[in-house]
Amino acid sequence: NILGRLTKQEDYEEQVEIDLEVNNNILIFIMKSPNPQLALSPIQREILVGGLLGDLAIYRAKATHNARLYVQQGAVHKEYLNHLYSVFQNLCSSEPKWSFSLNKRNNRTYETLRFNSRSLPCFNYYREVFYPEGIKIVPANIGELLTARGLAYWCMDDGNKDRGNFRLATLSFSRNDVLLLIKVLKENFSLDCSLNTVKSTQYRIYVKANSMVQFRALVSPYFHPSMLYKLQ
Repeated sequence: NILGRLTKQEDYEEQVEIDLEVNNNILIFIMKSPNPQLALSPIQREILVGGLLGDLAIYRAKATHNARLYVQQGAVHKEYLNHLYSVFQNLCSSEPKWSFSLNKRNNRTYETLRFNSRSLPCFNYYREVFYPEGIKIVPANIGELLTARGLAYWCMDDGNKDRGNFRLATLSFSRNDVLLLIKVLKENFSLDCSLNTVKSTQYRIYVKANSMVQFRALVSPYFHPSMLYKLQ
């Protein structure tokens, strides 16, 4: 009696497991329903997309393994990290942990708080579209994925008010990726934004002053209280 396992995905969100049992040369398919507690809810998907434009990361140990979410924040933002943990807690097996690192240049020790999710099929799609070659990019379909809630979480991760504007740090993305984000911010949310070149290959997005009232109204309902200072 030989038992194998095949996984089938209608999409990456709901993985269905199929057991293959070979018995007397007959292949028997045994369908197993996905565990709804291990799937991303609509709100979790929105937050994940915005967070992946910021500091959230998704890792995969091997190409044949499921992906996992990784979240880290400095000690000053521990309330925000604990909030993120509460969002994804049903997909995690351990609570946030502290880590300490020594900066040899200034001899200072820095504290960070982090957590990982379990390695799960529900993260595979986001690993594929955000890391097609192993390096984070902006997916071509980001306009279909990014909502106002997602925008708020992106802003909490990588944004700050800069005089009369709001600045989004997009330094790790290519110029074309940043231009795509500017286009989506205009088409999805009617926000006027501009591209700012920091270095020859690093760019930031500025939400212009004339869009700030609309911008605040759009994202403030989703801001964690500890991060509201970024809008003031």
